[in-house]
Amino acid sequence: MKPRERVLRALMHEEPDQVPLFELGVSPLVLGKIFGKKPEECWCIFAGWETEFGLYEKLGLDCSTVYTLMFSPKYYRGLDKDKFVDSWGRIHSSNVAAGYISQFYIGGYLTTPEKYEEFPKLDPLDSWGIEQFKSAFKAAGDRIFPVAAVGSIWEVQGEALGWENMFRYMFTKPEFVKKVLEDSTNFLIELGKACIDLGAEVLLDWDDYGYVKGPMMSPKQFKEFIFPCLKKAADEFHRRGALLMVHSDGDIRLLMDMIIEAGVDAIQPLEPKAGMDIKEVAEKWGDQICLVGNVDVAHLLPFGTTEEVAQEVKRAIAAAAPGGGYMLGSGHQINDWCKPENFLAQIKAGKRFGKYPLNNLVHGDFNDS
Repeated sequence: MKPRERVLRALMHEEPDQVPLFELGVSPLVLGKIFGKKPEECWCIFAGWETEFGLYEKLGLDCSTVYTLMFSPKYYRGLDKDKFVDSWGRIHSSNVAAGYISQFYIGGYLTTPEKYEEFPKLDPLDSWGIEQFKSAFKAAGDRIFPVAAVGSIWEVQGEALGWENMFRYMFTKPEFVKKVLEDSTNFLIELGKACIDLGAEVLLDWDDYGYVKGPMMSPKQFKEFIFPCLKKAADEFHRRGALLMVHSDGDIRLLMDMIIEAGVDAIQPLEPKAGMDIKEVAEKWGDQICLVGNVDVAHLLPFGTTEEVAQEVKRAIAAAAPGGGYMLGSGHQINDWCKPENFLAQIKAGKRFGKYPLNNLVHGDFNDS
């Protein structure tokens, strides 16, 4: 099967030929070590999507994200030589190291309703961004299935206001918070519609709803502030024949029923260090939403052995893949600290143990082919 059919079958809870391999993204440092290149030679920002997707194809990945407009530098404004405000209103510190730019979030720039209203709003149909998505989809072709990251309903807005302000305003200025989230939802929908017109079939809402120990807000607050936005986006994309995937770190088990009720089709990354045990999640929700990810990037991929990685991959596939509805991937994305050999072991084990029918889940020598 081609990646597109493989991914779509999993999303529809059907069994493809093998469990699809998904990554939100792969660090250019890790790619460089694997392929003997400089990091900047592996990253779409410098080398283009054709190059980055070509490396993903060589690795054997089926699916990854296109995130171009979310990080557009077009409207960045400098505060001083070390800080800038991005197009969403978030303050970053920027360092150049190892041949590419690392941006670190510092705090919110839009700390009051007045600042929020005065700040120029990013146009979802900005021609620069649309051209970037168009070039990415063309580069993907049929060798990798692209998921278009078209915005963030909650996380980016919380970062723009500053988290302390966001949570305080939920109590003191709830209508303002709803206006902010309505704006971000409309952006996500309009950009999503444009990407659907360009050929996108799955859209990604890039949000974080949880901490390691539980949700960032109560289920009641989630129902009031975020659920209507998620449902609005999911309904619109479904009307246009597309699906919605949500990225959320953290322990979101208390929110899962509402995420599913809103119409979300897939949830990523099922962060294992936050208690998102794949067996429990699959048993409770695996027949209602496609599960994506779960291989630990905090400890296992940076510090574990290839044998431990293979065993964890095998466990995840055994728990979530029977009957379809699962895509294997990391518990976030492949970051700078992941060992290249462990990432390769994850891919190798995914291909070995993820072949349908799943009758090859047996202990064995993970160094063989």
